[in-house]
Amino acid sequence: MPAIPNIHAIFVLLLTVFALYLFTRDRLPLEASGLTVLITLILFFHLFPYEGADGAHLDAGRLFGGFGNEALIAICALMILGKGLETTGALQPLALSLAKAWMSRPKLASLITLLASSLLSAFVNNTPVVVMLLPMLIGVAIRSKTAPSSILMPAGFATVLGGMATTIGSSTNLLVVSIAAGLGVRQFQMFDFAVPRSPSPPSASSTSGSLRRGYCPSAKRCLPTFRHASSTPHCMSPRTAGSAA
Repeated sequence: MPAIPNIHAIFVLLLTVFALYLFTRDRLPLEASGLTVLITLILFFHLFPYEGADGAHLDAGRLFGGFGNEALIAICALMILGKGLETTGALQPLALSLAKAWMSRPKLASLITLLASSLLSAFVNNTPVVVMLLPMLIGVAIRSKTAPSSILMPAGFATVLGGMATTIGSSTNLLVVSIAAGLGVRQFQMFDFAVPRSPSPPSASSTSGSLRRGYCPSAKRCLPTFRHASSTPHCMSPRTAGSAA
């Protein structure tokens, strides 16, 4: 019979559910939600110390030490890179080209978008790729009068699929590699995840095609009015748009 989780494990599980609830509230800034969860976690383990099997206590220092994990630092650095590309307008020419392609040849433009998203995610990490693509694809949707979700959802799946192929392609893979190294497992090579992930593209392609045709098909419903090409559609808050990608 499996052991019953202790009070610390139950609290962390409940806190995870509470964190997910906070992150879905549009009126609460993500920063405030994250800080609330962090402070709650620190206070609980300070008031109710946890002693591991090795006798070490899980104190605030060890909890904050997680921010020094090399996987987290790599993800943050890549997101800074993505934000820099967005802020400087370096992607604007590509956005204009994509918008023209979507208006003239939408099927070809959709294929190119999916392939580019998948390829970038394999070598950059899918999280900053989504950060870079999100404003660009929303601008494309507005210029081409296409429902944003019909572009964002397939592109989001493409970034996940591409990121699964390499050790640096997704946050999950980076954490697995880091934890495995700490446990003494042999070093993962760059493309060790590519073979287990290889059966995914056929099913993912059919799913993306179904979403492209059926999810929020009416552009008028999603794009009633807008002020300029980079604005967020009224039917999608910034947090909802980020979740879609």
